Amino acid sequence: MTMPPVFFPDDLISVVFSVLPVKSLVRFRCLSKSCDSLISDPIFVKFHLKRSSIRNPVLTINTQHIKQIPGDFLCEIQWEVDECVVPCPVSRLIDNPSLTLFIDPCYQWNIDQIWGRIVGVCNGLICLCGESFNFIHSYPEYWLRLCNPATRITSPRFGYFPYINHGDDSYGYSFGCDSSTDTYKVVAFKHIPDPFTTDVRILSLGDNVWRNLESFPVIPLRLGYEEKDVYFSGTLNWLAIHNMQLYNFKDITVEQFVIVSLDLATETYHQYRLPNGFDEVPSKEPTIGVLGDFLCFSYSYRETDFVIWQMKKFGVEDSWTQFLKISYQDLQIDYDFNDVTTKYRFQLMPMLLCEDEDMLILKSGQDLQVILYNLRENRVVRTDISVSRTPTDNRTSDHVAWNFFKGSVESLVPVF
Repeated sequence: MTMPPVFFPDDLISVVFSVLPVKSLVRFRCLSKSCDSLISDPIFVKFHLKRSSIRNPVLTINTQHIKQIPGDFLCEIQWEVDECVVPCPVSRLIDNPSLTLFIDPCYQWNIDQIWGRIVGVCNGLICLCGESFNFIHSYPEYWLRLCNPATRITSPRFGYFPYINHGDDSYGYSFGCDSSTDTYKVVAFKHIPDPFTTDVRILSLGDNVWRNLESFPVIPLRLGYEEKDVYFSGTLNWLAIHNMQLYNFKDITVEQFVIVSLDLATETYHQYRLPNGFDEVPSKEPTIGVLGDFLCFSYSYRETDFVIWQMKKFGVEDSWTQFLKISYQDLQIDYDFNDVTTKYRFQLMPMLLCEDEDMLILKSGQDLQVILYNLRENRVVRTDISVSRTPTDNRTSDHVAWNFFKGSVESLVPVF
């Protein structure tokens, strides 16, 4: 007796597919037109992204491969740097803190450009910025690209604009999503020394037109440097200081610190005070980030403890709650803070909170490595990530560029 075919409702298939990795879903698109239609549907893409954010956190690591190239003369040596994005599932890192990652040549993005860097990571998309020389008009120009490491798709170049000399600083960039319309936006900014202000521009993907934006009401710290901006809940956020003319950390008071936030939907700024418990300027500048579902603020307290606060309700200054205060001794950090080199390089940055909020991932600027801290067991594990060009290559000479190390997710979000 032949059994009749079994049919599953589309809603059930959608739920089952939403827990699958992107690599499997890309293959399933070839099964049938209905599967392709479901997996490509923007509603399903958003549903899958939401579940991936909870289930499958990924660390986005920037690697550098330095090659020695003979120069024009016998004694001349030139150096060429290949940069690449390497996704690292957090579960793999926790299971094997000494793992080796393999580089995908698909994301060795500076093959056809003079210069490039990562702008930001949002919803599984990585935004890259490059600079090349326009030989027709005889000036350098900037441009952008999006790539999705999970689907292995990279967009064409877009967002061209010429280099404009407003002092010596180059443009910094931030990348995020207007969650009210699912519109991705890039913000470009730089200092203008006289008068002391900022040139800010914004580009909405799809429009591909740079628009002028109001200058920052408060000048962010380290404007244009990596990892100094934070995307959270449809906003871009920077740590800033009121009445800052020249950056002199010794003369700053805690009352001057503030978070300046750009709402990507309204394209307007807001300012938020830091927690009342932050009552002493640390020797190393504090940082902001995202842990779990909350914006966080962290700093070194008297060079003995590391403190993290969470803003439990975004935009509500009274909702700051101390999440963690842990001694450097418990983190197995024993540095001579009187040493100038240590003072310059040492900085802890919280990166991710995972494993049912039991595992905190920290980046150590001094050791150029990642620290896994189990909050429940008060246990510390030091990681040792190496990078190889191929699975059969035993040489792990590639340098993990810890200047860019972000939490992300795998997603089906298209790059254009």
